[in-house]
Amino acid sequence: MKKIMLMAVMALMGGNILLASDATAQKDSAVIAPEAVVKAFDQQFSGAKLHKWLWRKEGYIADFRKDGKKYFAYYSADGAWKGTESPIKWTKDLPAAVKQGWKNSGYYAWYVEDIKKIESPDSPMYVLHVDNGSLLDSDHHDAFRKEFVLFFSAKGDLIRKEQRQ
Repeated sequence: MKKIMLMAVMALMGGNILLASDATAQKDSAVIAPEAVVKAFDQQFSGAKLHKWLWRKEGYIADFRKDGKKYFAYYSADGAWKGTESPIKWTKDLPAAVKQGWKNSGYYAWYVEDIKKIESPDSPMYVLHVDNGSLLDSDHHDAFRKEFVLFFSAKGDLIRKEQRQ
């Protein structure tokens, strides 16, 4: 699930953001971010509790908590902020315009697996990962299941949808 959302972040940022499943990622080792990245993070998220830094060939990801909520902030190697991802637990917590856009999207009755708010230098975006539930064939396989990642603007416009396998 996290892989799908990070791929969504990458797609949103025009391919300039980081991909968690990147084969060049350092696994389970201490990542030390450059001073420019650390300084940018500290200025933008003062008072945040940094859990760890992740490195990808496109830049750095700060995994942190602030005000009891988990976030991921994306930075280029020179400290330029690319975006911030935060989970939204319930659909009731979506802004009214986004809820209305979702209701009008044709996917309102689908099961919502995951919701993220993605803030970027341009504008915030809301990402809903939905599926049509368990539609079993005669052999009791999920042969008919479909999954989509829906991207909504803050105004509630469905900007893009991507089908997942």
